[in-house]
Amino acid sequence: MPPGRNRVVVRRRRFRYDGDMLDVIAGFDIGGTKISLVVADSSDGRVQRSVESTDAASGSIDYTAEGSTYRGLSEQLVRMLRAALSGLRRPRLGAIGVISAGPIRNGGLWSPPNIVPAGLAESHRELPRFIPLVDPLRRAFSCPVDLLNDCNGAVLGEVYYGLGRDAPDKSALHLAYATISTGFGVGAWDGGRLVLGKDGNAGELGHIVARADGLLCGCGNRGCVEAYASGSGIVGNARARLLALEDAGRSGSELVRLLARADAPSAFEALVDRLTPALVFEAAAQGDPVARSVIDDAAFAAGLGFSAIANAYDPEIISVGGGIALAHPELLEPIQREMRRHLNVVPPEVRLTPLGTQVTEQGAVALARRLLAG
Repeated sequence: MPPGRNRVVVRRRRFRYDGDMLDVIAGFDIGGTKISLVVADSSDGRVQRSVESTDAASGSIDYTAEGSTYRGLSEQLVRMLRAALSGLRRPRLGAIGVISAGPIRNGGLWSPPNIVPAGLAESHRELPRFIPLVDPLRRAFSCPVDLLNDCNGAVLGEVYYGLGRDAPDKSALHLAYATISTGFGVGAWDGGRLVLGKDGNAGELGHIVARADGLLCGCGNRGCVEAYASGSGIVGNARARLLALEDAGRSGSELVRLLARADAPSAFEALVDRLTPALVFEAAAQGDPVARSVIDDAAFAAGLGFSAIANAYDPEIISVGGGIALAHPELLEPIQREMRRHLNVVPPEVRLTPLGTQVTEQGAVALARRLLAG
């Protein structure tokens, strides 16, 4: 299984001029549930966009004593791009950008928690799992390919197509991107370059400690920013608080009433399993004390996370995206207030991304264009 750095060197293709050919680039945005593909032409216009559910059901898995390699995902990407190109008249593919939730390493994903092959042997479920992406695409299409994690890809999209679009000198930009979604992640652009780290996984500031011995995080530690300021964190916090209520508190809870308004199991523990971030926000808006405490915790933890972004990278702007932040922009004000309490730098401006849910797609296109430009 390939360890090491996430760096792949590919020679640029040189073409003879043919005015009848359509020069295109491709960008993939890979998530745990869906993959989107954008094919764009050389004039920066979109040619095609397609979306499929992420394939975790393929049986294309290789096993060794040290772990496994899942090839089903790269096979899906190759098939999707071939189908998209087949619908164009004489396309000439110049480069491919791939954006995915990590961790990334050596041109692929290294044991990603959101993509677990359904057919993975039980004996290998606790062993390292590698999902190659760059090499299979490069072999299939004979063009430069590069991979970034989702937050680094998003900040690249922001620089070229979002808040930094009109900046003529990208080397003068100091911009960070934070996502508040299923998790909490960060990317940073510092004076003309992405801050990547040795394997491309820099920016994991969702795993700094917000509360000592706090809620269990998906990473296995306790009290992380992500354990409170994320969709999963909001649900986990609300669940823990509801289960700790006495019977009287449960009967008077607006959040419990919202959970029970549809047909639901009678057991309280099963009822609590119906929690979603949307229900917590709805109950908080109606004054439910448990829900309001959960949202306050999220704003507090995110504020600590944003202060870490500001202190670490000293950006002019923190652009914010992700499903939770985009659906609830009212979070930004309390997050900024908390952030300012912990700063040793000039406070950055905090703004929602103008690219909305397509910020990572735009990052994939920007990555491909950078490859094409050399």
